[in-house]
Amino acid sequence: MRRLTVFWFPFSCSFLYRFLHTGVMSDVCVTEHPARIGILLDYSGGRLLFFNAERGLVLFAIRHKFTDAAHPAFALEKPGALTLHTGMELPEFVKHS
Repeated sequence: MRRLTVFWFPFSCSFLYRFLHTGVMSDVCVTEHPARIGILLDYSGGRLLFFNAERGLVLFAIRHKFTDAAHPAFALEKPGALTLHTGMELPEFVKHS
C-alpha cells in the first residue's frame, strides 16, 4: 500500500497568502495582515482551517479524509518569533460553522 503525504504551506507576500495542497496552489488576498494566524484541525470532521485569530475570519479551509497521523511542522520565512498554543478552546465562529 502506498502512503499518501499531504502538505499545507501558507506563506505571505504583501497582501497575498498562498496555500499549497496536494500540488494545487490557491491564492487568498487579504486586506490586512493578521498578527496571529490560527490553525484548527478537525481530524474526524475532515477539516483544516487557517484563520485570522483576532477577527475570527477564515482565510482558507481544506477538506480532507484523514486516515493517518497528522504531524504539524512550522517554519518562519524571515527572522521572528513563533509561539504555539495547543489544547485551546474552539473559537466561537468555528462552533457555529
